[in-house]
Amino acid sequence: MRLLKWLFGTKDSAGTAEQASATSMTIEDISIQAELTPARCAAIAKQLTEYLINSGAQIPVEKIPALQQKIQDCTFAGFRSDRMSEMLQTDYGLGQGLAAALSAQSTSIVLSKYRELRFRDLGCTRYEWSTSHDQRVCARCQALNGKVFFWNNPPEGGHPGECECWRLICPDYAKVPAGRLDSRCPNCEVELAKRPRGKAKCKSCQKEIWVRRNSDGQQVLLSEGMLKNFDRQKYGPEICRCVARPILEY
Repeated sequence: MRLLKWLFGTKDSAGTAEQASATSMTIEDISIQAELTPARCAAIAKQLTEYLINSGAQIPVEKIPALQQKIQDCTFAGFRSDRMSEMLQTDYGLGQGLAAALSAQSTSIVLSKYRELRFRDLGCTRYEWSTSHDQRVCARCQALNGKVFFWNNPPEGGHPGECECWRLICPDYAKVPAGRLDSRCPNCEVELAKRPRGKAKCKSCQKEIWVRRNSDGQQVLLSEGMLKNFDRQKYGPEICRCVARPILEY
């Protein structure tokens, strides 16, 4: 029995560069190149459909089959999740925050399910949970790091890549204010004598005001509370970047 390690093309300190390259090709062959059989597509479609129905996005049920197919197509074509986010806003009327969260999570679910199916086809029955080891790991994933699970018995919340980390880190992500475009203080909402172009302090409430440029290129006024979530609004929510390190038995 051995643990199949992720190398991503790096040299194994215990082996030669040639061995590392050959091993990397094997890992890539197993985990990255998409071989979409009808059975795999159907399994991915089933899980993605269940997620979309229960996501709270209130997308009409009759539109979900076509939507999940679009998400699969975009994901395996290598499109960024922000492209899907724009499609969700335009075609399905979702708000920017919810669309970003839904597209990012859907992409993560598609890739996670695909990897699971590939590994199970290779005879892998269990895996070790591994986080990305940074500040964007939610408390649930952190608690699961290093633990071993069977593919047919996932922990509550799903396998790596299926966890809705953003809901645990910032439950109100889709509702977080993206800053003020007017000239009112983002803290006390009093009309400012002059709209600041840089960091300033409101003369009325004496609280600090930050000025940032949003994803549309507009300058917005932010309170300290808004500032904490500004990058999340601009760059998207935290998706689960944990991986399942497959355990193959010989």
